[in-house]
Amino acid sequence: MKSNAICAIATAKGSSALGVIRISGDNLNSLLSHLFTNKLSDRRAILTNVKFKNVVFDNCIVILYCAPKSYTGEDVIEIITHGNPVIMNSIIELLCQHGVSNAAPGEFTERAFINNKISLEKAEAVADLISASDIQAVRAAQNSLSGKFYDDVNEVLTGIVSLRAELETIINFPEDNDTPDLIIKKITDQVERIALLLDTILINSREGRSLNHKRTYAFIGKPNSGKSSIINCLLREEASIVTSIAGTTRDSIEYELSINNKIVTIVDTAGIRTTQDKVEIEGIERSIKAVLKADKIFYVVDVSRGLDKEDYTILKNYNITNYDIVFNKIDLKGLEPRVIRNSPTEIYLSAINNIGIDLIRDRVDEDFIKVEKAEDLYLARSRHVDHLMDAKECINRCPSHISDCKYDILAEDMRNAHVALSSILGQNPTEELLNKIFTSFCIGK
Repeated sequence: MKSNAICAIATAKGSSALGVIRISGDNLNSLLSHLFTNKLSDRRAILTNVKFKNVVFDNCIVILYCAPKSYTGEDVIEIITHGNPVIMNSIIELLCQHGVSNAAPGEFTERAFINNKISLEKAEAVADLISASDIQAVRAAQNSLSGKFYDDVNEVLTGIVSLRAELETIINFPEDNDTPDLIIKKITDQVERIALLLDTILINSREGRSLNHKRTYAFIGKPNSGKSSIINCLLREEASIVTSIAGTTRDSIEYELSINNKIVTIVDTAGIRTTQDKVEIEGIERSIKAVLKADKIFYVVDVSRGLDKEDYTILKNYNITNYDIVFNKIDLKGLEPRVIRNSPTEIYLSAINNIGIDLIRDRVDEDFIKVEKAEDLYLARSRHVDHLMDAKECINRCPSHISDCKYDILAEDMRNAHVALSSILGQNPTEELLNKIFTSFCIGK
């Protein structure tokens, strides 16, 4: 068990009204009490200076959570400071000078898992809740964190354990090599029930997995079609440089954008054309990489020039398939903003006049999964679905084993299903799996 004390800033980067520094380890009160001007008390908010020698670092609220009643199962101290990064970083430096180390990404939650304060799938749900890109994803992550996913998987596991015990009795204590019809029916009914439960979990997990994905939209097109202007309108600020000079954007630039309470990534790209400029060529190559990564493409065209042969060549050569055509600069032609539901969909707007930009937002909103019963979903990960599929394949083979009275093979498939489902709950985790899960967390969680 890890025992060295760790610390990290637990709030987002940048200035804010408040900031939180989290510390976890053994015997924190005795280790750090000399840094606080007032005595700490378990689970009480104490107003105190953080001070060393004659230097006051900040006047803070400090809460001590004594082990094992804390997030990590160790002693935990949370220091609520003024949200100036200079103040918070100076306190982190002070802590590191007094026996505390900087925490690795996800190390607090990893300690919670090691100390049996949280199961593996709940630990994953913590990270998913933090990074959820819309309210449905938040609710699905909360379902996992509250234990719904664990309970449903555990219900299947309980059924499998019961059935495995029944099979062991049949295999080890046969009665004249004849299994009564009543027992065969009981086994068949149990297998059918397990299969139905697994089907329900798989449906909810697959839909939940689709929620566990931040969508990316790339704006592609020839130079001067107005890609950067559209993105500036979406961001409501001049984030991308806009000029009349072709090839101004030399790189793929990513931005995070909230559209109708859904967080997406939008990518501004270099205009695609034939050029001898080495820097611009590199930008175009990065544009193509953005196309490959994007969930959808908005292909931007200057409506006064129309969709020409060069545009069709770009779409074909770079295998751009899932795209809408955005006809920009409709003010030059006296057109109205609108959407035409062709294949592909056509969107007409004017970025310079900020007219029709909401049509882009509406198209993004349409792409998000519409879930009638979000309370039934879990924010499942690919590994969860893979293990569920492995278990389902084993269960699907069971009826034929029963028909052929191959109870030893039936028992082996049930064992494999048991192993697959146990892996979801982290009952036999490998170090590689744990590293992969916890290093994906933010620092401070």
